[in-house]
Amino acid sequence: MKSVRKASLIGAIATILLFPFPVAQAADPNKVVRFAFRAAETGFDPPLETTRYSAFILEAVFDSLLTYDYLARPVKLVPNVAEAMPDVADNGATYTFHIKRGVYFAPDAAFSGQKRELTAEDFAYSIRRFFDPRVHAPNLYYFEGKIVGADEAMEAAKKIGKYDYDMPIAGLQVIDRYTLRIRLKQPDYNFLYFMALPSVVAMAREAVEYYGDDIRSHPVGTGPYYLKEWRRASKIVLEANPNYRDDYFAGTPDPNVAEDQEIAAHLKGRKLPIAGRVEVSVIEEPQPRWLSFLNKEFDYLEDLPNEFINTVAPAGNLAPNLVKQGLRLQREAQLEVTVTAFFNMDDPVVGGYTPEKVALRRAMNLAYNGPEEVQVVRKAQALRATSPIPPGVAGYDQNFRSTATDYDPARAKALLDMYGYLDRDGDGYRELPDGSPLTLEFASLPQSDYRDLDEVWRKSLDAVGIRIKFRRERFPELVKAGKAGTLQVGAFFAWFADFPDGENFLQLLYGPNVGKSNYANFRQPDFDRLYDLARTLPDSPERTKIYQDMTRLMLVYAPWKLGVHRIQSHLSHPWLLNYRKHPILHQTWKYLDVDLDVKRKALQ
Repeated sequence: MKSVRKASLIGAIATILLFPFPVAQAADPNKVVRFAFRAAETGFDPPLETTRYSAFILEAVFDSLLTYDYLARPVKLVPNVAEAMPDVADNGATYTFHIKRGVYFAPDAAFSGQKRELTAEDFAYSIRRFFDPRVHAPNLYYFEGKIVGADEAMEAAKKIGKYDYDMPIAGLQVIDRYTLRIRLKQPDYNFLYFMALPSVVAMAREAVEYYGDDIRSHPVGTGPYYLKEWRRASKIVLEANPNYRDDYFAGTPDPNVAEDQEIAAHLKGRKLPIAGRVEVSVIEEPQPRWLSFLNKEFDYLEDLPNEFINTVAPAGNLAPNLVKQGLRLQREAQLEVTVTAFFNMDDPVVGGYTPEKVALRRAMNLAYNGPEEVQVVRKAQALRATSPIPPGVAGYDQNFRSTATDYDPARAKALLDMYGYLDRDGDGYRELPDGSPLTLEFASLPQSDYRDLDEVWRKSLDAVGIRIKFRRERFPELVKAGKAGTLQVGAFFAWFADFPDGENFLQLLYGPNVGKSNYANFRQPDFDRLYDLARTLPDSPERTKIYQDMTRLMLVYAPWKLGVHRIQSHLSHPWLLNYRKHPILHQTWKYLDVDLDVKRKALQ
């Protein structure tokens, strides 16, 4: 292995300056898209990243086999670096992908000055990395138990202490330089969605071996942009990949949506990407992020902070003063669910499956003032969740209801009394059934909007006699602690759809995903059995009923307090062209254009 270039460290901030390459011909170096994240990224090694903010960068730097039509609604899978949608055989258990020729990785020292073409082997290698025990991929659940021979290769690696990337795997066959065949153990009706995920992308083996343990800081892909600069949790700069393929806009606008028709007309025949540079800042506090946008420091703002909604869009319409400035507003119900709290089922106080432990969690859920969250904190920009599956996702049932999601402090008190959680010393707070103190620690974020949500929790549990305290850390640290199972209660979690099916949300409670995406450490045999069964079925009333049964089990055992489905507002300045928030894709930077004349006048 070649020596690894070390990133310079100044305090906790690392700045990585990659080689200055000429900008791709299609992209205008004078056009810069500026955007702000609301939380910090964690890194850029695809199998390791589980946060929304890292996914933005993965989608821009790497290529997946499939992607989504930019404008089609409902969302539609389309080829990306695959020449076409795959050939499907064996009733959906075998998929053969033919990869485009002439797709090249961005220039990088790992390639020793050579121009490196993408091949089918790169995708096979990248999928194998999920199974390498040394990688510790939290996203292993994408493929675990599915690909013929892949789990066996992983088990062999565990025994000998090293994964053999050259060992033949029957379910990962490189037929020729541009053809990859994937054989599954059984049909999987959602499998193609996994081929469009930001973590399931092509990596070059040379780059992974060249950077070694530092690969998370050195993403090398075939996407429209490459990483030019990175200051951890502060700033990310991308520049157009000079080796990027000929990629011309193709999209399916809704004929009834004038804005989409306008975007399609502007992009028709355009080579992508258009902007030569993307600059991302991390601004975690809502007010500075909002003020920076108003000050024209960023071209668009996603997820308008709720405290400004009545100023920006009273009655749902853009305020007249903002209309005069030429701002554009998009509003949408997110394909996501917030988890107001997840309870660590391995914790000796809030965890466990015995009646008194279940009663404690269910009582806290009943005590939580969900109406106040929606009306006061979220300014009515949310729908209370009755299921983990949000509207617009396959398996959602708008008629599903359960009293377990009610706000009912009287029932909460009765449950606590019944199971021995009593105030024995008269201080207004309950003790555990054995008489020992009861104080719960909620892990949350330090931002002001999360402090408002924390206050709802504090008041709600005060009202039924449960004392809580808060542990506040930044998002990457809490994600790491959640996966490690070291949190007692987590109050910072939301899940955006990776693909538009209920499986993507229910997997967050699947037992084998403990230590990966199952932060609650929930293990329930009936739930897992139903999850496995549902994966063998297409979208159908039968499968929707199974999803409902799984939801009932979740509500009975209460590893979560369900939150809301947020309604988000997005704003863009008049000089930013072609911006359309996509329900699944995290970023769509390659489509964005900047009208430099309009921007120049606006900044005068």
